[in-house]
Amino acid sequence: MTGSQFHLQAHVDDLYANGPRRLALRAQTPHEFELWRAALRQAISHLLGIAGRTPPRSVQAVHLTSTDQGAYVEKKFALDVGESVSAPAYVLVPKGEPPYKPVLVFHGHNPSVQYILGNYPDPDTADHWRALDNNYAQRLAEAGYLVGVIAQRGFGERLSDQVIEAETFHSACRQLSFEYLLHGRTMLGERIWDALHLLSFIRARADVVPGVMGCTGNSGGGTTTLWLAALDDRITVAVPYCYFCSFKHSILGVQHCECNYVPGILTLAEMGDLAALIAPRPVRFIAGEHDPLFPIAATRQQFDTVQRAYDLLDAGERCSLAVHPDEHRYDVALSRAWFDRWL
Repeated sequence: MTGSQFHLQAHVDDLYANGPRRLALRAQTPHEFELWRAALRQAISHLLGIAGRTPPRSVQAVHLTSTDQGAYVEKKFALDVGESVSAPAYVLVPKGEPPYKPVLVFHGHNPSVQYILGNYPDPDTADHWRALDNNYAQRLAEAGYLVGVIAQRGFGERLSDQVIEAETFHSACRQLSFEYLLHGRTMLGERIWDALHLLSFIRARADVVPGVMGCTGNSGGGTTTLWLAALDDRITVAVPYCYFCSFKHSILGVQHCECNYVPGILTLAEMGDLAALIAPRPVRFIAGEHDPLFPIAATRQQFDTVQRAYDLLDAGERCSLAVHPDEHRYDVALSRAWFDRWL
């Protein structure tokens, strides 16, 4: 048996404890904060593999179908995201009078985007996921928001030739993540790239309130939400679910999908620093008290960093950590309350 003196946990723990975190939040004034934000955003864009790539001002999309869903119409598009790649995108248009307040909504590691749209394959599946508020795109559209949704790379219609079975559904996250890494890109970066196109597409609509844009998602959708809001000020209100935590105790502390890993991020910052880039725009982080994937103690610890940024900018009331009593799930009431207040 291998002796414990050869184990490497102490080594990686030391790397984390003594790493430079050279762009951690140390600003003492609003001016220093703005300089810090610009530097960290630029560095993160390079890590994600999207630096120097600018989405077009006018994003092209082909309308494919329209489905009456009662309180709204679900419209499906083929969204051009460049490099001869198109993405399934959905716009849920309420039947009330425009203009509508828009919200971008991202799905997590579900079988496909259809689950957050409320389109389930059978009644039992529907009952299970609706009890967890997993149809949150549908619920927000029913509440009167215009909802923009995109199928995230690696799921549903956006697979590759190599699919890995994972419990009750399959994905191409593993293969695509490694493919992108060898090209100097990341899976998360490519998802952010798609989200930037969706953001421009929704903002250009004549039936939305100009100058505002909400953003939310659970788990892997919370990941996209947080990083997108951190990088792009066009997101004016953000509500990431069941993702915000320390990298050390979540992404490194619990087994996660390969799509979560951004090489080099811990040389720059922890997640609290990343989330502080959203300041002073309204943000509510929502977590489960008993979420096994994102431990609540580490979430609260990282929130201290974000709260410090908001206090520095005299915007403390715009920053919220809401904790529901369950595990890894969405909670529509908590996000509705935040969007209703700030969007």
